[in-house]
Amino acid sequence: MNRVTGVCGVLLLLLFVLAPAAQAQNEGRREVLRAADGFPIHITYYPFKESKENTGTTALTAPVVILLHGSGENRLLWDKNSAPRDQDPFPILLQKRGYVVITVDLRKHGDSVASPGGEAAVRDADFPAMVAGDLVAIKEFLFAEHQAQRLNMQKLGIVAIGTSAAVAAAFADFDWSQLPYDDAPILANKTPRGQDVKALVLISPENQAGRLRTVNSLKTLRRRTPFIALQVVVGGQDNAAKRQAQSIFDAYAPRGGETNPRFEFLTPDTKESGMALFRQASVYAFVFKFLDTQLKPMDVQWRDRRSQLE
Repeated sequence: MNRVTGVCGVLLLLLFVLAPAAQAQNEGRREVLRAADGFPIHITYYPFKESKENTGTTALTAPVVILLHGSGENRLLWDKNSAPRDQDPFPILLQKRGYVVITVDLRKHGDSVASPGGEAAVRDADFPAMVAGDLVAIKEFLFAEHQAQRLNMQKLGIVAIGTSAAVAAAFADFDWSQLPYDDAPILANKTPRGQDVKALVLISPENQAGRLRTVNSLKTLRRRTPFIALQVVVGGQDNAAKRQAQSIFDAYAPRGGETNPRFEFLTPDTKESGMALFRQASVYAFVFKFLDTQLKPMDVQWRDRRSQLE
């Protein structure tokens, strides 16, 4: 779907989503998680809240979206500066409409530093650690919230900018590699341990982040499951970035995927990239629309995620 304007339904969506924010107050709370290696991971957690905008959504059906920043950035861009002028930051928009949201300071970014005076430079080995450490710690946090019936972790989406696209793709592949517990004779009745990521949105995606390669992760992920919804957005005036984004999209989307609503490749006519690209009104609205049509309405019943043998 190589388009960003011209559809009546999208214009209506823009009028709805981009109505002036009454008061864009931060409705998240700060949490500090611990990765397996002890690294502190700072997040802002936006829990499910009932509101007039999300009629029909309950905590047991609430989808979850993780928002990842780009290289050298931090979660405050999402928390405070992720919307067109006079609109709600994206986490607030999602929360108002029935989503649970987590914004993250990946290790060595923002508040997520090991100790005062510790090494600040991001090394190649840090990117795999963001997958196996940072995002796994977030998944464990979501597991606890899921078991407390505050969200449905089986409806999980990730929005990633720049280099964090490689982190998101690698984590999705890791998540889908987790075999269910051997706690029932029939596969459909076994309790899943992963396979929760159902949507990926990649903004100005880069193929390389240290030792991670976005294309390689998506190719492996496609062999595991063809059912994750994928949206890729890149500025149309940057030919090099557009070619890289196209190769990333093609690594997962089936041939002809641009005509399938579950796979979108958008090239707005701009030279902007990253968060500056996301803040454009059309992109902001299209990402919301994608999550609202491909993730939120999924018919995935809440289930106890503990092994039945426990």
